[in-house]
Amino acid sequence: MQLDNYKYQWEINSENTEPKNNLKDWVSNYGANVIDRDEDGFASKIKFNVLIDNADLDVFVVGDFNNWESDILKLKTYKLKKDQHSVIGNVDLDDVKHKDEYKLLVHNNKTKSQFMIQDPAGALFSDSGNNIFWDYNDPSAYSPKFDFVNTFERSVKIMQTDLPGLVAHFANKNNICGKDIDNKNLYRFIAESGVIEEIKNLGFNTVQFLPFAQSIDGDNWKFRYLVPFQFAVQKNWGTPDDFAYMIDMFHKNKIAVVGDFVLGHLPSKDFSIFGQSSADHGLHQWKKQNSSNGHERRLYMKEETSWGTMRVDFDNAYVRDFFISSCIHFMKYYHVDGFRVDNVDGIIRYGDSGQGEDRPNGRKFLRELNQAIYSFNPAALINYEAHFFYDDNAKMLIAPINSDSRALGGTAYNSSRMTHYFHTKYMFNASENISVWKFRNIVEEKVWGKSNSTIADFHNHDAAAGLMENRCTGAYAYNCMMEGGESNHIHGVGKIKVMEALISLAGEGRTLDLLQTFLLQPGTFEHNSSIEWFQSFNEISRALVDYKKDINLLMDDSAFWPKNVKHRNFLSVDDKNKVLVIERKGDDSKYIIVINTSSWKHYDYSVGIKDGEEYITVFNSDKLKYAGFGLASYPDKLKVNSSNNFELLDKEIVLPILPPYGVIVFKKVNQY
Repeated sequence: MQLDNYKYQWEINSENTEPKNNLKDWVSNYGANVIDRDEDGFASKIKFNVLIDNADLDVFVVGDFNNWESDILKLKTYKLKKDQHSVIGNVDLDDVKHKDEYKLLVHNNKTKSQFMIQDPAGALFSDSGNNIFWDYNDPSAYSPKFDFVNTFERSVKIMQTDLPGLVAHFANKNNICGKDIDNKNLYRFIAESGVIEEIKNLGFNTVQFLPFAQSIDGDNWKFRYLVPFQFAVQKNWGTPDDFAYMIDMFHKNKIAVVGDFVLGHLPSKDFSIFGQSSADHGLHQWKKQNSSNGHERRLYMKEETSWGTMRVDFDNAYVRDFFISSCIHFMKYYHVDGFRVDNVDGIIRYGDSGQGEDRPNGRKFLRELNQAIYSFNPAALINYEAHFFYDDNAKMLIAPINSDSRALGGTAYNSSRMTHYFHTKYMFNASENISVWKFRNIVEEKVWGKSNSTIADFHNHDAAAGLMENRCTGAYAYNCMMEGGESNHIHGVGKIKVMEALISLAGEGRTLDLLQTFLLQPGTFEHNSSIEWFQSFNEISRALVDYKKDINLLMDDSAFWPKNVKHRNFLSVDDKNKVLVIERKGDDSKYIIVINTSSWKHYDYSVGIKDGEEYITVFNSDKLKYAGFGLASYPDKLKVNSSNNFELLDKEIVLPILPPYGVIVFKKVNQY
């Protein structure tokens, strides 16, 4: 394979779609694994594996099966045998059954002290904080019926949401909303309420959930980014069976599921989990032997962050493997299709926000992680949250892993450059203060590094939650643009439509949206992360949701897929009138997109094109159904004339009216 022919890892994966390794054969080096079954398929022998890395510690498994015995002299058969370096301990037990509760009893031979602690790789926890042994292949367990979603040969249209917020205000056929159910039934309610079918109806083919691994206590979405237990599903919302069933229902509807995974730092103090103090719970409780000078050393974490958490110890190969295994665990047992990796800058570089020198083993961790994920599912989505794009940093995020020792091989990264321009300039500035050249230069990667594999958004959960200095953020998009009063309404609605067109029709075939944006939902994600589905009863909100739906439908054409972004061409960058004209080509289709980014109305506007073939209008944002002005309508077939108005284009289509904030899409007639 000639790597010079590929700019991105996903290009290589799309041509090598067969997994190198069989996920069914993968066995985690951590946690509890079934190693033998009886003739009826029930577990008859379980191997417990624990990362210990401390010669002073003896570890025992205690639980329902041995009456929670605490006398270590009576626990010889439950003692983990450590390897010669005391790094990994394991024990085989034949009396542990599916759903038995257990913990680890840790005895320090030097201090003669002992304490109870959770299995770091446990799959589920009880309300009191006990591990629950979960046999995914028990005869009574749910068995997924659908495999990973094939993310190749299509655009990636992501709906980002918090799990509880997705259905808090969504009513099922019995008119029961998610906020009215027992939290323990959340996964199953999502699977059966009809919300998945509604997401599909809106044209989304991917959902990206905020973290769903076991986090600390607290209802606010931010607490879900403090994850002490990476292998376990959030116990408050259901069981592993319920979670697997929920993902299966997304897959039934061809919707890929991406999870937000916090792999760079861990909570280490001042939190509550299972209703108890962090003084007794969490990965920070695991300690290595003290250093020669007597300093205490934590096993899983190393340095403090500016958030009060601690950075994962990426220098420890076993710790790197532990967190990689947590991701493969979610792939094997739940068929999670992808990972949004949080705080990549902090993983690969030092500094409070990851703006410092390179962190070699952090970069090594992501390279190892991605190679492992792709080996089991080449179509997996690995999306990075990153913000430092100077020099070739952006390029290295998504360059083929084998092309450079710094290359990470991610699928894509968030489009902070485009989002930054929206927030700092476009959303609150008058038309005359906007340059459409900026949009072109950003999407063609003329600024902030060289790379062209992004997930485009204009208002994600972070922007809708926190007020960033000198930016139009801190609330949902419409609210941000209404700061000047109700007179800004037409501009708020118009700019939402323009920004969506730019990320969807001028971007690279990967978009991320909050549905709250199109519902014109008031407030902030910080204080209300739920989707207020009832806002769709508002005529304007319903119109904008329909707008987003039909934009999503356009993106189903191969002209808007990532693989065909190479055929994207900016035919005109009209900075005087603030209009962009873009040509998109697919496998057997061709489109012309006209985007008026301004509040100005243009008469007899000439759109330069390359050929004399006929076009029809397939999308017009000015229609009343999209909350437009109703000013512009076009004939079934648009007349193409010869033109002397453009230096390189000898044909043109003249639009009698190009409406304010208008988005008009033409398609070649012979391909319609």
